[in-house]
Amino acid sequence: MMSNINSISSLWLLLILISGLTVQHVHGWGQVGHGLVARLAYSRLSRQASDWVTFLVPDFLVENFTAVGSWADDILYPDTNPLGHNNWQWSRPLHYVNTPDWVCNYDSQRDCKNDICIEGALKNYSRRAVATQLDDMQHKEALLFLIHYVGNVHQPLHAGFAGDLGGNKIKGVFMNSQFTTNLHSLWDTGAINSRLSRDFKSDINLYYTHLHTLM
Repeated sequence: MMSNINSISSLWLLLILISGLTVQHVHGWGQVGHGLVARLAYSRLSRQASDWVTFLVPDFLVENFTAVGSWADDILYPDTNPLGHNNWQWSRPLHYVNTPDWVCNYDSQRDCKNDICIEGALKNYSRRAVATQLDDMQHKEALLFLIHYVGNVHQPLHAGFAGDLGGNKIKGVFMNSQFTTNLHSLWDTGAINSRLSRDFKSDINLYYTHLHTLM
């Protein structure tokens, strides 16, 4: 395996790239959004960094970055993890951070007690991804959490008000739809899927290519 120094450099490059792409209900972006974020970030890695990611992530996941980006959500639900979802419920509060209603600042001591929030998760898994005392299985788990959480933290409603559950309680309709949605779900999936359908013929690869040219 690569040296610890190279691993640290690779990890932070991955996080910086993801960060540059710019709640109780924990889904962030949905599968399409998370997959695009992970895929775009991976496309910009150096050979050294991509080799490190490939070393940790199984080959079938490297070829399917939708699965990589959505893993931390998929493990939580019985439809995507029927046998093991109960074992991962502890991670739900790590997907977001809430502030008091109409308090437009973040205080880690107030809003992230005992590091049980997305900021705490980012710090923890950044350390774990390269910790020499952990094995590669634990490094891989940390990397998968990081890819997802860095995506989440750039979805504004994952840092929202506690009273409306990060927009989940704000109901409405979108684009003259006959179905009611909520603001969080709209931001996660509705707006992206609408753009994908309207401008890219529902072809994720076309959307990816468009976004890639903007980077």
